[in-house]
Amino acid sequence: MPEVLRRPRFRLIYFGMAVSLLGDASLLLVPGILAKSLTGSDAAAGLTLFFFILPLCFSPLFGYLIDRVDRRRLLIVTCVLSGVSLAPLVAVTGPDTVWLIYPVSAAMGCSYAVIFSALGGLLKAILPEHLLAEANGALQTTRQGLRLFGPLLGVAVYTAFGLGTLVLFDMATFLVAAGVFAMLPAPESLPRVSPAPPGRWREEFWAGARYLSAEPALRRATVALCLMFSVAGAAESLIFAVIEHGLARSPEFTAFTSTAMGLGAIAGGLRSSTVIARRGELFAIGTGIGLYGVAVLCWVLPAETVVLGAMMVAGAGLTLEGVARTTLVQRRSPAHLVGRVSTALESLTGFTQLLSLLGGAVLVSLVDYRLLLAVVGLTVCCAGVYALRGGPW
Repeated sequence: MPEVLRRPRFRLIYFGMAVSLLGDASLLLVPGILAKSLTGSDAAAGLTLFFFILPLCFSPLFGYLIDRVDRRRLLIVTCVLSGVSLAPLVAVTGPDTVWLIYPVSAAMGCSYAVIFSALGGLLKAILPEHLLAEANGALQTTRQGLRLFGPLLGVAVYTAFGLGTLVLFDMATFLVAAGVFAMLPAPESLPRVSPAPPGRWREEFWAGARYLSAEPALRRATVALCLMFSVAGAAESLIFAVIEHGLARSPEFTAFTSTAMGLGAIAGGLRSSTVIARRGELFAIGTGIGLYGVAVLCWVLPAETVVLGAMMVAGAGLTLEGVARTTLVQRRSPAHLVGRVSTALESLTGFTQLLSLLGGAVLVSLVDYRLLLAVVGLTVCCAGVYALRGGPW
């Protein structure tokens, strides 16, 4: 990715995101571990992701905002607010305060929806089209690659110094990221966001969803992703069952599974722009989804080496799918609709994942986790095949 990294404005964006993502990676596992440790419930741990995804169901509201304001300033404000929203975590001291984890998770979901959708529009504005896959690959590789040491760092800091120190560290990374984004050229020297087409508020609000359903490649990707997430959310509760019952390990072992995902994510991210350039975004989305489905099927085997190897495959697949999805939205959407198309897609996939999270949190206590893994893995593989049918071979 040397060409895109030679561009000064992208380097600033990359550094700001890398600092913020380091804080996110270090805190990534702690809410689930904390909920599991304080309650002893797999469902309570899985619900942390439920509340993270919940705001994505309303992300078209964010898309309408993203397409109306300067995306640079929006990134700055969002990073500052995201840092402040972490403060309630320091008050989580026992089972009676576990509920505080969930509004913080919801705030992080809002932050995710705004930052990555606004970032997609900003990259489309400052980079030529042929560099978008490289830029997205660099950011996704960094984001997932931080799983190599970010979760281990977070668990180590949490164990040695307590939750408060870890929260302060993550808050600081958001503030540093805001400062870096503030160093980008002033709004008047950046390419201006194209005005939205005239129309009534309701029509403009749903413009992203209408475009998503009308554009063939985006429509096929949306169907495949919704099918995948209709069951994949259950994996967030199932992984704790795999670790506890299949591997006979404590919840802290998730730090190692996330590190394994980071190793796979680096490989997937580094190859993503090449796969997209040669085979197209839909092929990359289908391949990534399929790899994740195969990985979930392998979780059923009670062997640490198999599970960790499968997590590497899952990391590669999810990163490849993520880069291709973002690039597809950027390339196939008009500049004035990028925010709304991106958030419309996030809303649809978030809603389906939310339902599967709820189902998984309930079913993990009622049904053998190995049977649930088989259902999830096979369904995800079918979603991958559907996406592959729309891309060149």
